[in-house]
Amino acid sequence: MASDKGTKVYGCSDDLIEFDGDVSGEVNHYGTDDEKQGMLLIFSDGTLLEAKYGKGGEGVWAITLLRRGDLLIGIEQVDISTYTDGPDEPNSDVATFKPGLTWCREATNWRKVS
Repeated sequence: MASDKGTKVYGCSDDLIEFDGDVSGEVNHYGTDDEKQGMLLIFSDGTLLEAKYGKGGEGVWAITLLRRGDLLIGIEQVDISTYTDGPDEPNSDVATFKPGLTWCREATNWRKVS
């Protein structure tokens, strides 16, 4: 059953992607800063996101929109041009969804096929 708060998706530390809300849990994947692609996140509303650690060469998770689904509100981006790695600085972009997601799947080995 869906909650009334929706879902937030964000990176934590250098190896976790967190899900808080209708979809809840975490996915562990270390080393995306050394890889060409990050982790593909596939949501029940059709949204596709890529989560990759090391945005701008910093200790920040980038969440990139590949395809927008019906429930995605948006992605709050960390501004790397003003990032100072201070204790109160965010260390991840944050994707926010309206209530109603029922699942998310992840893939580490993927490619876009034209």
